[in-house]
Amino acid sequence: MFSEDESFALFGKGGFAQLEEFWQRLQRVERATEALAESSLPFVQEAVENISEKIVSFEPAVSVIGQVKAGKSTLLNALIGQTELLPSDVNPWTSVITAIHLNSRRRPPKTSALFRFFDEMEWDRLVTTGGRLGEMANRAGFETEAVAVKNQVMEMRQTTEQRLGDKFHDLLGASHAFETIEKDVIDRYICYGDPDDSDTPDEGVYADITKLADLYIDIPTYPTGLCFRDTPGVNDTFMMREQITLNAISDSRVCVVVLSAHQALSTMDMALMRIICNVQAREVLIFVNRIDTLVDPRGDSIKIYESIKNTLAKNGVAEGVKIIFGSGYWANCALGNTCDKMMPASRAALLHWAEKSDSDLQDPQDFRQIAFDASGVGELHRAIATRIVEGPGHLLIEDVSAEIDNISQMISTVSNIADQQIDQERIDNLNLPALRKRLDDIATETLERYDQQISDLRKVIEERLLRSRETFVASAIEALESHLATYGEFDTWSYESVSLRMMMRTAFLSTCGTVRKHTKSAHSRALEEYDLLLEDNFGIEDHGTDMEAPVIAGANPPTTLAQTLSLDLQPTWWRRFWRFGKRKLHAKRYEDVIRAETTPLIAELLEEHFDVYVQTNRALIKKFLSNEDQFVETILECLGRQDPSNLLFDTGPQQEKVA
Repeated sequence: MFSEDESFALFGKGGFAQLEEFWQRLQRVERATEALAESSLPFVQEAVENISEKIVSFEPAVSVIGQVKAGKSTLLNALIGQTELLPSDVNPWTSVITAIHLNSRRRPPKTSALFRFFDEMEWDRLVTTGGRLGEMANRAGFETEAVAVKNQVMEMRQTTEQRLGDKFHDLLGASHAFETIEKDVIDRYICYGDPDDSDTPDEGVYADITKLADLYIDIPTYPTGLCFRDTPGVNDTFMMREQITLNAISDSRVCVVVLSAHQALSTMDMALMRIICNVQAREVLIFVNRIDTLVDPRGDSIKIYESIKNTLAKNGVAEGVKIIFGSGYWANCALGNTCDKMMPASRAALLHWAEKSDSDLQDPQDFRQIAFDASGVGELHRAIATRIVEGPGHLLIEDVSAEIDNISQMISTVSNIADQQIDQERIDNLNLPALRKRLDDIATETLERYDQQISDLRKVIEERLLRSRETFVASAIEALESHLATYGEFDTWSYESVSLRMMMRTAFLSTCGTVRKHTKSAHSRALEEYDLLLEDNFGIEDHGTDMEAPVIAGANPPTTLAQTLSLDLQPTWWRRFWRFGKRKLHAKRYEDVIRAETTPLIAELLEEHFDVYVQTNRALIKKFLSNEDQFVETILECLGRQDPSNLLFDTGPQQEKVA
């Protein structure tokens, strides 16, 4: 199923060439790390293991998102050169987040496909609350609608349980693994098909309860360690998988937003817009798919481009979002060498696109190359590679290079001591208990000071988020009262929540920037303390000057802010929302809805984004403190070997270090 053929020649010198060059550079760094591992010094071994783990586990993820039937799976098949991997027929569509791991170094033994199911708690929550849609209905006070949603979910559950029979409960929380990837396996686990189609009775049999799917594929012509994530359409019926999708995007380093050419020309889905607004513009690539359905692909693309740019600007999206036009269908025809079977309308569109080309359109191979070039897949490859190399790739190289330099410097210092380049009188005057107490004090005081700063900062961000909500409430109520005064109670009204999300996002990113400053400050101050300790006790100068500061990455995008709120919905529910009682009751009820919806949103932003980012930064500080502690202990051990008669350097049990 995954045989390599001449189709890869279509990629020419483009594609993932830049990413392959990056991996070659990373491999050189890895070899330098392995050379350090030859040292027997304790602090070196742990540091080398840490660097090696970072390199091996580096697997930049690219999430592909879009509406149902936007052609995401077709495009993804083209991106990895496997035209039939993911189903892209008219009826089946991807219902499960599917991670495709290319040439993974962390592949489980004898596993090519791994499917994980919802556990009992997750499944029960869906039925009890009716999914996120039911939860929103409850918070908004739509009890009748909440019951209706819950009944629909119950019906879905009963259908699923009947289909799976006695094994249903055994499957919850479990996983299935396969040594090979077969089409019927993928169809059973990740695709919804036509339930009335008797020819495919097993299609989608496990789809309702499958939470995540991982496919592992080795393709020699592709870079090591690259992950593509195919996601369900953003308009998931009960929003069962919305949060899973948002988490996947948060962990990704490139987000490819797939729009259908006809959809893009009219209006961009607001669920997609919310995601784009909460991801750094540089990490977003918009791929306008299916230009093969346009009569004039080149001319219409210009109009679509302007329409998308205007929509992005209206929603406050910063410059930097790249827009690419193409056709996954054209790419797959080229890769599969089936251009002779191309649909007539698509062929006509391609000929229109290529009418100014110098190539011989009658030559099958030239036509095949034109189809691939027009597909935009090569350009998308290059854009993805650039963002990975200049983003997480650059940070990784910086990080491990700094660690290698630091280890090398420490090894050099210990070597000098081993060569007895430290004054003997200074050694004789060492006060080991005082030295070790000072080491502990540096670690304890550094962490206590940092924790206090973060505690104060958490109060600041919580206050800013609450203030953002109050500002939004005030403006929304003012707009509502103005609307009621003008149009009365018998006209539908809505208020866009973009400003609320923008204020919260600004507060989050600004505060995370302050976290980074505190982390850098904690490192610098502790390094100064270690510098003094080494100079006072061993005469080692400029330790801090020679050490590289740790690389501190920015926070992952706060994709929680992209989740759908009841404020975003415009179902028939809202038509009845305003038709009751007095005007002040309208305002009070709407204010209650805003508070009910934003309270869990603020909690998630703090607990699942801010706190996680803080923990990542704190771990960097703890690691640095531990490394310095081990470095000093290694120096003491080295001095003890020089003068075994000196009991000062007893390496017996030491007091427990600060956690």
